[in-house]
Amino acid sequence: MAAKKQVNRSNEKPPVIDFSGFLSGDKQKMQHVAEQVREACLTQGFFQIINHDIPLSLQKEMFKVSKEFFALPTEEKMKLDKSKNKYNRGYEVMHGQMIEANTRPDLKEGYYVSRDLPMDHPQVKAEKFAAGPNVWPESLGEPFRATCMDYLNRIVKLTEEVMRAMAMSLGYDANYFDEFCTDPMCFYKMLHYPPQPEDAHALQRGIGAHRDFGVITLLLQGDVPGLEVWDDEAKDWYPAPPVEGAYVVNMGNLFEQWTNDKYVSNVHRVINRSGEERYSIPFNYNGNPDFVIKCIEKCRASADDEKYAPISVEDYVVQKYKDVYKRAGVYEDKTFVPQKAQIAA
Repeated sequence: MAAKKQVNRSNEKPPVIDFSGFLSGDKQKMQHVAEQVREACLTQGFFQIINHDIPLSLQKEMFKVSKEFFALPTEEKMKLDKSKNKYNRGYEVMHGQMIEANTRPDLKEGYYVSRDLPMDHPQVKAEKFAAGPNVWPESLGEPFRATCMDYLNRIVKLTEEVMRAMAMSLGYDANYFDEFCTDPMCFYKMLHYPPQPEDAHALQRGIGAHRDFGVITLLLQGDVPGLEVWDDEAKDWYPAPPVEGAYVVNMGNLFEQWTNDKYVSNVHRVINRSGEERYSIPFNYNGNPDFVIKCIEKCRASADDEKYAPISVEDYVVQKYKDVYKRAGVYEDKTFVPQKAQIAA
C-alpha cells in the first residue's frame, strides 16, 4: 500500500480523501470515508484518493512505458490504429476526438488498453462493445505488455473498492454494486498532450470541456498540470493540480442518471499551458455491458419520481461513442462559452 500522508486535505478542490480507512475493513473507518465520498459526489462530482493500494513505483513505471510508446515512429503507432479494429484498443491519432462542440479537435494522442479477452470469451462471441484482445507494439515487447496488464488488473480492483465506498455512501451495503461489477466494460488510456499553442484560451483544448458519459473515472495525473474543473456556483474553472500518487475520481453521466441526478457528473477539461509535454492515464469503468441502469431506489421518493427510462450499459455507451467521434470530423470556429447546456453529454 502507498505510504500514508497525514496532512488534512479535505478542504482542497477537488477534496483529497485518505482511502486507507476504507481498505482497512474497519466498519467505522469505512463509513467515515463513505461520508466524505457522499459529500463530494453531491456537490462537485470530483474527489481524489490517496493511500490506496497501487504502488507509486508502478504508477511511475506506467508513465515511463507511456513515454516510450508515444516516442515510437508514427508509422509503428499507426499499425495499432484503433479505428481499424472493433475492440476499442490501440492507438488513437492526434485530433482523433472532438469532445467539446465548437472547438478544434482535441490536441492529444492516446493508447487504449482493456481486459485481454480471448476470442472464445462469451462477451467476444456475443460481439459486445469493445470486447476482445488488446493490440501491442511489437518493438516494446513483453515488458511493456506485462506492465500494462499488471496496472490494469490493479486499477480494476481499486475501482471496484471505490464502487463499494459509493454503495455505502448511498446507504447500502458495500456489495450493492457487485452484479454491476461482474465482467466489466472498462479501459484505460495512456494520453499524451503536446504543449498548447498560443490560442489556448480560445478554441484549442487538450481535451475539450465535457462530462464523462460513463459511470466512473479514476485519473492518474503526471507531474504537469492542465486539468480544470467547472465551478457552477462561481461560474469559472478551478485547477486540479497533480497530487503525487493520487487518483482523481469523478462521476460520469450514467452514474448521475443512475442516482436520479443526486450525484453530480461535472464538467472538466484539459488545457496544457505549461509549455511541457503532459501525460495522464484515465481509467473508465462502465460495468457489465448487459447491466440495466435503473434509478436507485434510495434516490427517488416513488416510481413516479424517476427522471430516466432504464437503459443497458452497452446501449448507452455505444451511442455516446458515436456522438464523440462523429463530432471530430467537423467543427466550427466559434469561441466556447462554458454554459452547462452547451456541453456535450
